[in-house]
Amino acid sequence: TAPAGYGKSILVSAWLKACGRPSAWLSLDDTVDDLGVFLAHFVAAIQIIFPGALQQTQALLTAISLPPVGVLAGSLINELDELEHDFVMVLDDYHTIHQQEIHDLVIALLRPPARRMHLVLITRKDPPLPKSALLAGNQMSEVRHADLRFSASETAAFMQNALGSSLSDEAVAVLAEKSEGWIASLQLAAISLQHR
Repeated sequence: TAPAGYGKSILVSAWLKACGRPSAWLSLDDTVDDLGVFLAHFVAAIQIIFPGALQQTQALLTAISLPPVGVLAGSLINELDELEHDFVMVLDDYHTIHQQEIHDLVIALLRPPARRMHLVLITRKDPPLPKSALLAGNQMSEVRHADLRFSASETAAFMQNALGSSLSDEAVAVLAEKSEGWIASLQLAAISLQHR
């Protein structure tokens, strides 16, 4: 959880490369803020890793009327647990989801957690999930903007890499203070300094 420009998606992308598990990435926006649409995209993303998986859940999505969240969650959890190996499911820009039914589905996936799926939410604000219970049960880890903020030494290393030469300690201190470690701000500063 962090504001825009803190490198959340880049961090998760780099982590996925290092973790060695297969992964599915679902970029969310306002068009996916509907339970049927969300779940159809969710299933399709997983089927990229596991072709032919989640057929029962997919069939429920084609019914004349969408079953209740509990039925959808039960089907999805059962089918996720039948998958042959662990994977990571990334939901990027989760802050664009406002429908409580979708939050209820995600909560159902977390209680008890699907055995094969490791869920990563990238968001600009805390979602309405039972965070305290998940943290207390050691089922969740958090990375927040304070964790993503560049330190003075990281700011110096970034600027040296971007500019090809080092800045004075005073200039680095000013950049670190003014940018508050926000990488997007440091990138803009580097572009500005390259043209001076």
